[in-house]
Amino acid sequence: MVWYKMVPGGCMDELFQEMMGVDSKIALEFFYGELGEMYGLRSYDKDQELSYVASVLAHYAQTSRSDGTLSVPLADSLSDVFDLVIMQEFETKDPDILEISGSHVLLLAGFFRQQMSRRHNVKWYDQIGQSLYFDAARYCPDRRKRLLFEQISDSFPEWTGICSTLQKRFWENRFLLRLG
Repeated sequence: MVWYKMVPGGCMDELFQEMMGVDSKIALEFFYGELGEMYGLRSYDKDQELSYVASVLAHYAQTSRSDGTLSVPLADSLSDVFDLVIMQEFETKDPDILEISGSHVLLLAGFFRQQMSRRHNVKWYDQIGQSLYFDAARYCPDRRKRLLFEQISDSFPEWTGICSTLQKRFWENRFLLRLG
């Protein structure tokens, strides 16, 4: 891994961001590469999970909380997920809504685990995430997605741990920019 000190103070100005030209494909490749490097194992089954988790992180890295076009608004914290899933007696058989809710838990209880653990029992939310993906698999008509959701459900705590470790690594290297 090659890191170069490029960003004093940890902030990129608009010109630098424009020069970087990050799009969906680049964000996906970035997270896939970083997760793959951390995960180390790239068997076919785990590669599908790796691709999925990378796509979740890439998607939310480029999604604004103020985007009014989202079917389910991006949760601000695990409290939002709790309110949606538990307090409102969330009983849906819509696999898309279940997947979106599960991906919010994956992002918040995984990538933002340290911050969320100050206010929430993140291990309990790992179980909530597992349940959401389990239900998404149960109601999903597409066989391939159903199998993927089952795999994500089975290994959800592992993925939140990997995402948490990735965030810590990013934080430790926040003043560095990877080139090439």
